[in-house]
Amino acid sequence: MFKALFSSAKSALAKVFWPRAKIVSALQSRYTALDDLGEEDGLRLYGVTDGEIRFVVALILLDGAADRVVEVGFLARFSGFTLSNAQLETVNRNLHISVATFHNDGDLYIIGGVAAAGEYSDGAFALILEAWKRDLLVVLHGITSASFVDAMPASRSETARRYALNEAARDPTKMLSAFAGAQRLSLCPACGGRGFTGLIARACDPCAGTGLASLQAVEPMGRRR
Repeated sequence: MFKALFSSAKSALAKVFWPRAKIVSALQSRYTALDDLGEEDGLRLYGVTDGEIRFVVALILLDGAADRVVEVGFLARFSGFTLSNAQLETVNRNLHISVATFHNDGDLYIIGGVAAAGEYSDGAFALILEAWKRDLLVVLHGITSASFVDAMPASRSETARRYALNEAARDPTKMLSAFAGAQRLSLCPACGGRGFTGLIARACDPCAGTGLASLQAVEPMGRRR
């Protein structure tokens, strides 16, 4: 299945590749349960158990170079679940790096992949793993109808839910404008960006010692208790 889906990467003999050792190291750092499933037809397969979910990370290798990866594939299989065509279409519209499809064995397959592009970066690869995790969350939500709110630890905290509350009583236009411009910063005019004032270098009160000031004055929402 992977060979058919990703063969274009291998046949093109891509000039861009990522070192397999760095990818494996990133996988080992991210997942506590990582099994080396061996090599099969040009694919180096790694099994991952993440919580209750199992999936495979397939490293598509450059022909004749087992240490060079031209594409990273992902595969998860769900058996015993049903989705209507409309539900499946909705799920696929929300996936980032994968596609969900039923196979003729009746199981739902989630197949994803990214081609090596540019110099390898641990940070960039971590974002790829996050995108795959998000895709799995979307699929799990679609096949189980479980609530995302109930699934996330932070949203189960009453303290977090209370503080994160944004009420409709505020002007929605002002809320959007304040949020969209909230990160526009400039050097603090009181300290010139130094973060301190005076000969004894006291922390600047207007910027709280950061040296930065917001370009847009935003009405504070106040603390919730």
